[in-house]
Amino acid sequence: MKKIQESTHTELIQEINELNDRAWKIHITEPKLGLELSSRAKSLSEQCNYRSGLAYSIRNMGVSHRYLSNLEMALSLSIQALNLFIELDDESGRSQALVSIGAIYYYMGEYDKGLDFFLQGLHHGEKIDNKESMTYAYNGAGYIYSLSGENQKGLDFLKKALTLSQEINNISLESTIYDSIATVYLNDGQLDKALQAYIECQKLSEQKNDKRNLGYSILGIGEIFLKQNKLAESTKHTNQALSIFRQIGYKVGESNSLLILGKLSLLQNKQTESVSYLKESLKVGEEIKAKASIYRAHEALAEHYEKKQDFASFVEHYKLYHKYKSEVYKDEQELKQKYINIQYDMEKLQQEAEINRLTNVVMKEKNEELEKSYKSISVLSKIGRDITSTLDLDTILNTVYENVNHLMDATVFGIGIYKEEEETIEYRLSVEEGKRYKPYTRKTNDKNQLAVWCIENNKEIFINDIETEYSKYLKNIDVTVLTSAALEDGSIPKDPHSIIYLPLEVKGKIIGLISVQSFEKNKYTPYHLDILKTLASYTSAALYNAQSYETLQGTLNELKLAQTQLIQSEKMASLGELTAGIAHEIQNPLNFVNNFSEVNKELVDELQQELKAGKIDDAIEISNDIKANEEKINHHGKRADAIVKGMLQHSRNSSGVKEPTDINALADEYFRLAYHGLRAKDKSFNATMKSDFDESIGNIEVIPQDIGRVILNLITNAFYAVSEKKIQLKKEGSDDKYDPTVLVSSKKMGNYVEISVKDNGNGIPDNIKNKIFQPFFTTKPTGQGTGLGLSMSYDIITKGHGGE
Repeated sequence: MKKIQESTHTELIQEINELNDRAWKIHITEPKLGLELSSRAKSLSEQCNYRSGLAYSIRNMGVSHRYLSNLEMALSLSIQALNLFIELDDESGRSQALVSIGAIYYYMGEYDKGLDFFLQGLHHGEKIDNKESMTYAYNGAGYIYSLSGENQKGLDFLKKALTLSQEINNISLESTIYDSIATVYLNDGQLDKALQAYIECQKLSEQKNDKRNLGYSILGIGEIFLKQNKLAESTKHTNQALSIFRQIGYKVGESNSLLILGKLSLLQNKQTESVSYLKESLKVGEEIKAKASIYRAHEALAEHYEKKQDFASFVEHYKLYHKYKSEVYKDEQELKQKYINIQYDMEKLQQEAEINRLTNVVMKEKNEELEKSYKSISVLSKIGRDITSTLDLDTILNTVYENVNHLMDATVFGIGIYKEEEETIEYRLSVEEGKRYKPYTRKTNDKNQLAVWCIENNKEIFINDIETEYSKYLKNIDVTVLTSAALEDGSIPKDPHSIIYLPLEVKGKIIGLISVQSFEKNKYTPYHLDILKTLASYTSAALYNAQSYETLQGTLNELKLAQTQLIQSEKMASLGELTAGIAHEIQNPLNFVNNFSEVNKELVDELQQELKAGKIDDAIEISNDIKANEEKINHHGKRADAIVKGMLQHSRNSSGVKEPTDINALADEYFRLAYHGLRAKDKSFNATMKSDFDESIGNIEVIPQDIGRVILNLITNAFYAVSEKKIQLKKEGSDDKYDPTVLVSSKKMGNYVEISVKDNGNGIPDNIKNKIFQPFFTTKPTGQGTGLGLSMSYDIITKGHGGE
């Protein structure tokens, strides 16, 4: 559930950031949609308490309201955003909010305040090199400078804004800056330059499909033509601008375009058209309650009726002109008072924000130590994992040393292993300024040593000036002891001044100590002591595990040696069991050899008699009998020889070399030898022997000595099983119907050969089947089995032959 919640929270933050990014990109071209997107982002940010997302959503709502001419709301939202950015210490957001407030004051006519906020925004934007914020600031400040009569300074700022907008490739912003530059040139009477700037604005607006700036650029070109008395061209461009403003529903632009068309018609003495345009401009202005547009329309209508000498209509519109103009003036005064109040509130909020900021600075300073501790804990945790992840003693020592310098001054570093029985402290790793000491030991019977005091008292030693603080631990100290060990490169050790010793303890037993030393005085604080204590706990555990592992490894090696000896004993025991079987097997061919030798001896005597008597035919017949007997002697001699070789092969160590072997013959021979071996030990033992060999197998590549041992183990176990069952049934008086039977079979299965030994004994209990291949596991009574037969067989098949 926690993972799901974390995932949802991450996805929500991603959605908020995407909404804010989209709202900012379209706040100029589509302010209504921008307001919808940023409002949604604000709601989600409040839902998940995402302060940064909230700040940017309120910033975006403010700029959207500004482009919708809701200046009071825009200012209130922008101030909220500014305070949030200050609280979050977000310089980028702070810069953008300051610039936005500057733009609002510009639209209010508060040019001084607008310029001040633009310049503040520029300052904070430059601090973090936020080029987008700097561009808006340069544009706003430059436009205000030009309105204040400082045209050159204004143009300098606007040109900087233009360069930056091109660097950040913000085409909408670039077109807005060209519109500002064009307006400056137009008001200054530089019509050619104004026209060139408006054309650039038009081109960029078309490229970006920015209808609002496109409308203003075309309307501006129309105004230039009007000033040049090119009425037809002016009318054409103003109508085009009117069409664009109507298309995007921009009423302010529509009203202004209609007003200019009315004035153009008036100049061309098109009285009817003039009245129509002016009244339509008046209607649109009244729809959006734009009193400035209303009074300008009444002013133009009054001028029209004055020329027409319709004095009644002239008086009517002239009165309305003054009425609405005075209301606008009155509204402006009221708005100014409201804005003054808002400014007061804003300054108050800024003061509070500054107080909060200063408070945060103090808290930040106080939290630095906590943050430092947190970072140290993170580092220590990683070091702890590294130290305890190995069982090699030297690796542990090196890991501790490699990491400790990240946390404190460990110019001299050492870890001593305490050997209580030997009364020594063995330093396997000591380092000074990156150079290793030769391994050395300290005798614990020399009590005039800080290391010995640390071990015997099981307490830390914390010294920042060896000359004045050693007496807290020792009455007398021989400082030369601290530098008496030799460095591997032959250089002379230096005298330390600051020292920490910590005992390494596991389960109430001291196993060593850890030490850091510095050549400087007052180098260590309680903070460093706490860090080293944590390191000491990790090191203690790691050293204890390493020492335990070394002890365990020694025991394991002894067990392996014992296992090897037992395996050899197992081989010799099986060889002993074979001896009786071999004796039985070899007796038969030897009997044949002896018998036929006796017969041949008699036949030779007969042969000699027949030869003396001259009976050649009888002599030949006797010689043929002798030859036949010799062949039988040879056959049975080879049989005996094969049996002896098999015995020798079984008794000697495996060569490890695979060779073509008749697996059926091998299995059959060991089958008979095992049976006769058991019969020799127990004359009462009897069992039916069955075999079923697949003759299609032929020779296969195996290590015959090893495979022979496996087959012998399996067959011997089978004979043992049926023998035990026979004895059991005999005791119960129910062995009459039981025929002990062992079946040995082979079968070719694709690329494998299966050798099976089956008996009709009691079988293997389910609860021990997973143990039968474990070394030393046996079900036989004590003294009758080592428990190594099947373990050895398992290794021969799986490791030696890749079988199962």
